[in-house]
Amino acid sequence: MASPLSLARVWRILKEVDLDAIRREAGRRVQVLVIGEDTTDADELAVRLAEGEGDPTPWLTAIDAPLAARAPAAGARDAVVDGPDVVIALVRGATESDDMKAARQLWAARKVRLLTVIVGANQTPGHVVTRGDTARVAVDRLDAEGIRCVVDGLFAVVDPDRRIGLARQSPVTRPKIFNALIEDTARANAGYSFSTGLAEIVPLLDIPLNIGDMIVLSKNQLMMGYRIALAAGKTGEPRALIGEMVGVLGGGLLFRQLARQLVGLLPVIGLVPKVAVAYGGTWAIGRAVVVWATGGGKMTTARLKELSKEGLARGRKMANALKRGTEL
Repeated sequence: MASPLSLARVWRILKEVDLDAIRREAGRRVQVLVIGEDTTDADELAVRLAEGEGDPTPWLTAIDAPLAARAPAAGARDAVVDGPDVVIALVRGATESDDMKAARQLWAARKVRLLTVIVGANQTPGHVVTRGDTARVAVDRLDAEGIRCVVDGLFAVVDPDRRIGLARQSPVTRPKIFNALIEDTARANAGYSFSTGLAEIVPLLDIPLNIGDMIVLSKNQLMMGYRIALAAGKTGEPRALIGEMVGVLGGGLLFRQLARQLVGLLPVIGLVPKVAVAYGGTWAIGRAVVVWATGGGKMTTARLKELSKEGLARGRKMANALKRGTEL
């Protein structure tokens, strides 16, 4: 019996998707300019953002506020030919210097996306406040938790179509971007299943809509997996990369997820389980792909069961929230 997720079937599912466009999008570099009150501050944050990548880091430039305030374009041109996509301004304490204030104003006037990081100012840490193309976040210090908050702020100001490129060049941003890819896809699949589930009140429509669901959900899951692989820094032709992903995961979680989606073919099963399967299965697949893409160890049967169980628990919460007309 042929595999339900053979590579030939995968390509039939993905035939309308421009995978090369996604690969080109992932290859776009995000230029980041870090401004500190002095070079020590700028270098410290730049080193933390580049952690895990190694040298060189052509996408990342660090300068001090006096230089940025005098000639921001010239200050960036040494390493950033076309100017930065994002400027991160690191402010120590509650009061910023005149140079830092001038630098931030100059870059904001140039319509460059701006993240202001305030360190040790007795403000509530971790909460990202956004306004247009700018964001602000406070941290106690530039430790692991502080950098996680900086990444949250950076995520908020980077264009959505540049986030995979950011993840490829900056490993510290990957967990945030992996989580967003998984959550967005799981919610999209849950919403789709909820809408088609309501239509399935008409018995004669039940089987055709469920078959359509399987194709749509599978396509979304495969696209999510491909984006996660690219965000993790994997390279290669789309066919080879997706083939590797299906080959590693196909015998376990992906097959099991397709089997679970079949429960939607039974009208008596109800709307909540159907949505829970769509969300929870997608979430579990995403987490499994992250393990594969990051070399996080072998995906064992026990681990697959854990992911499936956690995913379905999350899915039930989402399904009940949708049924109540609320948002999690």
